[in-house]
Amino acid sequence: MKKSILLLLPLLLLAACARLPEHLPGAHLAHTTQIQQTLARADHHYGITAGPWPAQQWWKAAQMPALDHLIQVALRQNPSLQLASTRILAAKAMTAEQQAALLPQFSAGAALTQEYFSQNGLHLQANGKSFTYTAINPLELRYHLDLWGRDSDQVRAALGQVRVHQADYAEAKLQLEKQLAWHYFLLAGETRQLHLAERLENLQKSLLQLEKQRWQDGLNNARPVYAQTETYGSARQSVAQLRAAIAQQRYVLAALAGHGPDWGRSIGVEPLPDFSTINIPRQLPLRLISHRPDMVAARWEIEVAAQQVGAARAAFYPDVNIALFAGWNSIDLGDLFSPGNLAHAIGPVVSLPIFEGGKLRARLKAQNALYLAAQDHYRHTILSAVREIAGHLASWQKYRQQLQEQTRMSKAASQDSALTTAAFHSGTTNKISVYRSRIREINLQNQQITLQIHNAQSWVLLNVALGGGYTVEKKPA
Repeated sequence: MKKSILLLLPLLLLAACARLPEHLPGAHLAHTTQIQQTLARADHHYGITAGPWPAQQWWKAAQMPALDHLIQVALRQNPSLQLASTRILAAKAMTAEQQAALLPQFSAGAALTQEYFSQNGLHLQANGKSFTYTAINPLELRYHLDLWGRDSDQVRAALGQVRVHQADYAEAKLQLEKQLAWHYFLLAGETRQLHLAERLENLQKSLLQLEKQRWQDGLNNARPVYAQTETYGSARQSVAQLRAAIAQQRYVLAALAGHGPDWGRSIGVEPLPDFSTINIPRQLPLRLISHRPDMVAARWEIEVAAQQVGAARAAFYPDVNIALFAGWNSIDLGDLFSPGNLAHAIGPVVSLPIFEGGKLRARLKAQNALYLAAQDHYRHTILSAVREIAGHLASWQKYRQQLQEQTRMSKAASQDSALTTAAFHSGTTNKISVYRSRIREINLQNQQITLQIHNAQSWVLLNVALGGGYTVEKKPA
């Protein structure tokens, strides 16, 4: 054993031949860089929802059972989401494979070799003879000494990759929820607009008939008839376009739910909710968005890249394994298991990278570049998240204010229509004025629904921008 240690010492000294490149991260990459220190300070909140809003099932605030059922079905059936979940399984399997490298490897072996020695060979007694060499080793052990932490770094990198795929799955899930809610609100709004468009079509038709009657009675010329015919045709086109748009939304929702187009016909439609009063924090601290899935994934990508740099660094040092075998070997099969043929061996197996043509240096530089890129990607993700939230918040507030003003205009138009109808019944105005006041009322209501759609969709985008209530487990499952 002392001879083995003496042999190992000069090999360790020769490790200086494999020089490390300069300008690399420090030995404790994941703990000494400024960005990782920032992340460490946020670990107190890591895995904890930052406040009561947004909730993890944020869409339930709309109080629409049909939407909730649609999302639950999609979360079970959507193919893209299922594909993302398989990546987690593959990453977990890779982690288990990396963890196996930290454990001793036990195996058994056997060999049966028929060899003929030449007559003029070096084996004097065996020259010109044929022998059968037999070896049976019921115990073979190989244990890799992780002296430089390469195996541990690879295990930590694999665990981090699991976290990355878990965050990617959460991001895919959040994007699916966003698309479902966004399209469902559009379906609900267009369904309501279709009812208004059909009413408007009937009013335009009645107005056209009235203009024709006035022309036939000589009360007017043909120009109002032609103009009203054009307006009536436009109303009919609007109805047809809305019906096609509604069918298209049903197809999109069915596809997102993982079903065929016919399934979309059974989707129930409920009235658009009122999102005029949402309890949003007055100030949006940065930690509120620290649970966004894309930010979580970016953080773990830094950790994975750091561990990969550590593993690439450890490749410059000697690789040490402990090998052991015990069994029987003999050139005579008949006395293979006799006590004298028992053989065993144990000792270190050392390999040292002295010259590999720059392969190790190139690999380490490549891993370092990936590490720096992961840092830049994380910073970019933070800035994008802040910009996205600010933009969606401004849009939601804009639509909310416009909707309040449009609601007042619609109420005024409704009151004007009621007064015009009352005036018609009292004989102080004609029926054309009644039709036109009702048409103006419907047009304003249609504009109000359009703003309600935009308001609801901006509410969806704002919830998604804030991470949708995503929480992170402290350890990969």
